[in-house]
Amino acid sequence: MLKHLSGLLAVSTLFVGAMSLPPLSGTAHAQFVPYNGPYRQTPPPPPRPPRERIPPHGRGMRWVPGHWVWIGNGYQWTPGRMVRIRPPAPPRPAPAPFYPR
Repeated sequence: MLKHLSGLLAVSTLFVGAMSLPPLSGTAHAQFVPYNGPYRQTPPPPPRPPRERIPPHGRGMRWVPGHWVWIGNGYQWTPGRMVRIRPPAPPRPAPAPFYPR
């Protein structure tokens, strides 16, 4: 058991010593380089949405208009759709009173 612990201590000492040395290369591994090229941090504004024909819908349905979605390097149009209106949730019962002893 003592042999095993002394070997583990020797290996951990070597590891800590190696990690405390400065890096051998002259550059840092995680380096931020500002780039003023065509890449942007925020996407450009989307184009105008195309005109959509809203289909006739019945009771309990609602039209959700389409929208542009940014996909990596450009916009993709997501068309509008009909969704069913959910009825309101019933009210929750009040919690039971708590009486400490």
